[in-house]
Amino acid sequence: MEVIVGKLAGFCPGVSRAVNKALEISENYKNIYCLGELVHNKQVVEELEKNNVKVVDDIYEIPDNSIVIFRAHGVKESIYKIAEEKKLNTIDLTCGKVRIIHDKVKKEREKSFIIIVGEKEHPESIATKDFAGEDSIVIFDEDEIIDAYKKFEKSKYNRVYVVAQTTFNLKRFQQISEEIKYNFCEVEVIIDNTICDATEKRQIETEKLSKEVDKIIVIGGKNSANTRKLVEISNKNCREVYHIQTKEDLKNVEFDSTNKIGIVAGASTPNSIIKDVENYLMEM
Repeated sequence: MEVIVGKLAGFCPGVSRAVNKALEISENYKNIYCLGELVHNKQVVEELEKNNVKVVDDIYEIPDNSIVIFRAHGVKESIYKIAEEKKLNTIDLTCGKVRIIHDKVKKEREKSFIIIVGEKEHPESIATKDFAGEDSIVIFDEDEIIDAYKKFEKSKYNRVYVVAQTTFNLKRFQQISEEIKYNFCEVEVIIDNTICDATEKRQIETEKLSKEVDKIIVIGGKNSANTRKLVEISNKNCREVYHIQTKEDLKNVEFDSTNKIGIVAGASTPNSIIKDVENYLMEM
């Protein structure tokens, strides 16, 4: 059996920074709170919980004067003000690429109607929408462009600024952007590809590898957007795709000694889990 592990599998720089910093803080303090899961990986979250980092979904659950970590996906602009009012000691671990988008939409919200291409319920999109202000909308596909246009008509702007969730599928963003330009042809449309370059490279690598193997294993959280994109890409090119979180999820999968197996992983998947899966296959 031949096993090929994607060179880009595992933590991206933003996740690596967030996890390492959170663990470092947990070594020096007790009763630390994290507003939402730091990253979308069950094993990472469980490890942080063992180190006194408690996940909460509402900032009002956090006692005043406590230490709070802001997740890698970012938080709403309004949360910063509440944290200040509660005198919280804020450790902001928002990914640098996400922060850049927040800064961009803050500048644009005074002169543009803003369209965010992403998943409506994803924490990153929710946060970006808050920074973008009232005259903005999150859309996931071409069918929702009409909703964006209706909202745009009610705004005071004649300019449209388009950004993407950092983990969105690159090809889908390009397709949706072309449709936006077509539907908003009478006004200025600025397309800003804010998909993380690490995400782009990982998607390109996955597309290539999924065409070359008999089976491909995608490792990552079930609620990880960037991992789901790798699954989506793999399904287009490979007949057998397995989205797993740990090696235990492979116990009912049959492998043949002649198989060529590919392994890729989401940006919040620890290298230790990837190595466990690789070793499991190699020992067969």
